Amino acid sequence: MKITKVKLENYRNYHYSVVEFDDGITLISGANGQGKTNLVESIVLASTTKSPRTSSLQETIRDGETQAVVEICAERNYGNITLGYKIDSKGDKHFSVNGNEVKKLSEVFGNIVVIYFCPDHLKIVSASPAERRDFMDTDISQLSGSYYNLLQRYNKILMQRNKLLKTERDRSVLLSMISVYNEQLAGVASLIIKTRKGFIEKLREPAKEAMKFISSAKDELEIEYVGARGASAEEIKTELLKALEFNLERDIELGYTSIGPHRDDIYLGLNGKDARSYSSQGQQRSIVLALKFAEMEIFKNELGENPILVLDDVFSELDTTRQRRLYEKMSGYQAIMTGTAFKFKPTGDYQQVIVKNGNAKIKQIKR
Repeated sequence: MKITKVKLENYRNYHYSVVEFDDGITLISGANGQGKTNLVESIVLASTTKSPRTSSLQETIRDGETQAVVEICAERNYGNITLGYKIDSKGDKHFSVNGNEVKKLSEVFGNIVVIYFCPDHLKIVSASPAERRDFMDTDISQLSGSYYNLLQRYNKILMQRNKLLKTERDRSVLLSMISVYNEQLAGVASLIIKTRKGFIEKLREPAKEAMKFISSAKDELEIEYVGARGASAEEIKTELLKALEFNLERDIELGYTSIGPHRDDIYLGLNGKDARSYSSQGQQRSIVLALKFAEMEIFKNELGENPILVLDDVFSELDTTRQRRLYEKMSGYQAIMTGTAFKFKPTGDYQQVIVKNGNAKIKQIKR
């Protein structure tokens, strides 16, 4: 899998720009604020339907313009694919696959599969469980559009249950209705949790090996899913129904549902301690990179071809040894990377793109 071309129209600080990408590594360089991150953001947005930088997609429209357009062309084992994204100043957004507008966002997932890294992803280690849940859900959705649909369905039922808990003052009515919501919620939640647990099982060993590789065997990584017990969907559902019943009085008092996959977490341990509390920023960056390397392996196995790596400012705060090891891991993949300057560069062929004031120009391939 490889991206061949990205076209931007009135996107962020780009008026109009077309960038053609070659195989292997592309280094996107330029001063801060020139549009490097905007370029890679457009790739992630068009392929996953969401921006890694903002929840308000109207922000992607260039100042003074009425709409923004992104088009991404890629080659896959089975043929060519083109993804499109368009949004206007009213907030109406449209995604398309090969020129055909999709009816469901889940239809976008899996067409161009991207593994994305940016410095903000250190939050996967250091911040709230929501960051780790988003990491899982984004990855799994790229592998399964049906999983994305499950999440949408779960959130709808959750919203209805929370509304009942918050607004219904007649206790007999609440109790008669809550069991219906519990059954629906637990049924969908059990499928989500089972899928997440399966993903973590696949992620664990390659992430541990990648951490050893990055740290020269100095650090050992542990990964566990934190949520309802059970291996099968039926076992998980049974546990959830018990927990929902047990926590009902608390949920009524709070006015929302306090347990379920929307509250679950991933435990990340480093050398026997909780990485959230006992890891340096450099170690946190290495943990995230180890997770990304593990993603590469999972996606390659699941897809039968390599995913595309999109790495925004990945080299900052990495020493030369870890930078070299990063390049080694990227061998055979298309990798699109940004940075203000690349002091350590690949030893083989690579393409360099210079970005200035929202204009991207390809520099000759270095050898």
